[in-house]
Amino acid sequence: MPTRLLNDGLRALAILVAGVTPVAAQDSVAQPPSATKSGFTQPASLEGPDGVTTSLVEDDAVRGGLLSPRGTLKAFDPWYAWKRRLNDDLGLQLSFSFQTLAQRTDETLTGVDNAAATRGQIQGSWTLVDRGGSSPGKLTFRIRNRQAWDGNIPPSQLAYQFGSIINSGTGFGSNGMELNELAWRQSFMDGRLRFIFGNMSAIAWYNTHALSGSLSGFQNTGMQSSLSKPGPGRGLGFGLAYQFTPNLVVLGGVHDANSTATMNPLETIKQHEYFYAAELRYLPSGIEKQQWDAFKVQVWHQDARAEKGLEASSGVSLQAGYLFNDIWYPFAFGGWSDGNASIFKQDLVAGLGVKIPTRNRPSTDMFGVAAGWGDPSADGLQDQYTAEVFYRLQLLASFALTPSVQVVRDPAANPDADQVVLWGLRTRIQF
Repeated sequence: MPTRLLNDGLRALAILVAGVTPVAAQDSVAQPPSATKSGFTQPASLEGPDGVTTSLVEDDAVRGGLLSPRGTLKAFDPWYAWKRRLNDDLGLQLSFSFQTLAQRTDETLTGVDNAAATRGQIQGSWTLVDRGGSSPGKLTFRIRNRQAWDGNIPPSQLAYQFGSIINSGTGFGSNGMELNELAWRQSFMDGRLRFIFGNMSAIAWYNTHALSGSLSGFQNTGMQSSLSKPGPGRGLGFGLAYQFTPNLVVLGGVHDANSTATMNPLETIKQHEYFYAAELRYLPSGIEKQQWDAFKVQVWHQDARAEKGLEASSGVSLQAGYLFNDIWYPFAFGGWSDGNASIFKQDLVAGLGVKIPTRNRPSTDMFGVAAGWGDPSADGLQDQYTAEVFYRLQLLASFALTPSVQVVRDPAANPDADQVVLWGLRTRIQF
């Protein structure tokens, strides 16, 4: 782990702790978990944790930290009041955050064994049609700046240094400033019919689970959703969803198969190669808890990508998860494909999330563990086994610290390595 990043993080933490402790001592009464800082609410989202509308609401929830059980700092009350006025007067919701991730591995083929990056982002949702009504239309956006730290490679590249074919640092590249999302979302029929189009994420729209978010859950891409299906980057696309009953939803969409966060979406779409998907969801607890309680079946097809040398492929993926007693969250997913458009021909992952009960503050601490197997689609690569364990500690009201360990058995592109261990430390400040 880069020394400079660790030292700077510890200094910043010490300053924050010094400023927070007196407030925590004066006010130890926890806010209810449903309380918000700026009054942000949204109709229940059908997207995963990384979706803009989902994360806006999550970031606005009052979170009691270990060192700040009140959940908010009084010094920041004017800031949240300003955000509330923007939402009340204009229908504009804004969220700001800054994240870091440092990782180190005990095995390397290239001589590079550590990585670190920062990620700052601004995201928002601006309701411009039927605000307060039953059929709102809103413009959603996300701007982010991702940079490798202090001469290191970014964590998104570290796993490839020891022969893994799965990204171990999802969301932490070094692409500089990006317009990560600019999309229109529209609801009709009291929210039963929804669509989204524009520069969007196909990954956040399908086949996710409650711990898929790269800023709050698992860091390894293989623990977030099945890699037996392709993962188009954020680009031009269209998604449609219809809720037949309180417990049954169908989603579908068409997306640019060549889109990446680093390329102009107006250029890649000209290749006319698309990713198509449809997903059936059974939601036993209704749409309000669809992040946690869901059973999903997805079918997909991707056109041949001529420049990449990838043939047309199709496949099926499954995902299931359920939150028991608001603490225990077992989940599993997997899939199968018939071509080389995806990382794996077939894979299977199982895991468990545990909400850690806390006293005198809203509980946001989370323990997660998952392990999986994958059969690579590329010829000549061996089956790979991957596992990850993390603990997300809400240290302060708006500051979370997440140490993690990843273990890779039989890295697909490194037959000489039996086991590789990778340590990580993620920080997140949101306001």
